[in-house]
Amino acid sequence: MSTIVVCGFLLVACFVGASGAFSVLEFVFGPKLTQHGSVRPKHYEVTPAQILVESQGFRFESHDVTSKTGHILTLHRIPHAKEKIPLGNNQRRPVALFQHGLLAASDSWLFRGEDADLPYILSNAGYDVWLSNMRGNIYSNKHVKYDSKRDEQYWNFGLEEVAKYDLPEIIDYVLTIAKQQSLYFLGHSVGSTVGLMLCAMRPEYNAKIKAHLALAPLVYANHPISFTHKLVFSPMTFLSSVLRQEKIHGIFPRRKYFSNMMEMICKDGMPTQPLCVAAIFLMVGADYPQFNTSSIPTLLNYYPSGTSMYLALHTIQLYVSGKFASLDYGNSTLNLNQYNNTIPPSYNISKVSHPVLLLYGTGDNFVTESDIKYLAKKLPNAVEIPIPYKNFNHMDFMWGIDAKNLLYERLLMLMKKYR
Repeated sequence: MSTIVVCGFLLVACFVGASGAFSVLEFVFGPKLTQHGSVRPKHYEVTPAQILVESQGFRFESHDVTSKTGHILTLHRIPHAKEKIPLGNNQRRPVALFQHGLLAASDSWLFRGEDADLPYILSNAGYDVWLSNMRGNIYSNKHVKYDSKRDEQYWNFGLEEVAKYDLPEIIDYVLTIAKQQSLYFLGHSVGSTVGLMLCAMRPEYNAKIKAHLALAPLVYANHPISFTHKLVFSPMTFLSSVLRQEKIHGIFPRRKYFSNMMEMICKDGMPTQPLCVAAIFLMVGADYPQFNTSSIPTLLNYYPSGTSMYLALHTIQLYVSGKFASLDYGNSTLNLNQYNNTIPPSYNISKVSHPVLLLYGTGDNFVTESDIKYLAKKLPNAVEIPIPYKNFNHMDFMWGIDAKNLLYERLLMLMKKYR
């Protein structure tokens, strides 16, 4: 899905030029930091996530958690089924914590409806569902000290900071509110990656995860990198330095004009729609039967949702290098200051002892079967689980038309095994 974001922005940028209130770089990637007073992030009286959940008839809650670094993280909760299931004495609903992938948000899991989206399905099955939002996205963009619209310090984070500082606070908060000792962790792509990073760095959190349902986790990419991926990722290191010089540190935020322009390009009936679909499939793997092309305009109301340049670079580094390691800042002095070593350290994945269910699609171009098999050999307590459909791709885990039958119902059975 990231490909259509990049390609779409570049396409519409051709019509903008460098004139006007902001530059082409701002139009494509995101706004510059401003020094003209404090400009707080957009505030919703009623958030899109709340509207989606309540429109399906479920109860919605929003909770704020403050990370050790001062970033304020917003969690969304669906505490019980639409038709509340009675509990016996001393019984509590098992907790399922979702962590989204790159450039997504909690509502990326919520817009298709009760019969299609996994959080609703788990809620109706009796789970206490929580959805985390990574720092820097549309919901988690506040800080106790820094202003995300003004202060560069806010944006100095990659995947490691999410894993090391945010997830422990999130997990502890959720377990405290739910009065539970452990939970199910469901991560998609780099959402799963940060869960593995957490337990590699802080093994005591293994005991707090009943089972980790890893949906196409990006950890070790040892398959040959495609031409398309090289074309997209190769310029990113240079581009990131240009963006930082231009004071652009948060990238691909959720913006209405982007959704409107992409709808114009990608909606049904437009001759350019096949280009949109082809751009997506070049990145994640082709699966026409599982992709509802009519949903692209709706999907783009909820994706992308913003992140930091460093987090995007860390994701690309994991993919291109094939190493499960800390972010390389590309400067020996910066690495030395950060890690006391000029070479970024690798994560000790052997310390991840909780059960990890490695779910993968054989049609996924981004996280392949060979990547999963390599990862499984590194983990002490892993199970490989292919999706029984040959073209299942990286995007189908969230938005595949038949994801409920191919995957979600199976997840329910797997989760019961680890109670």
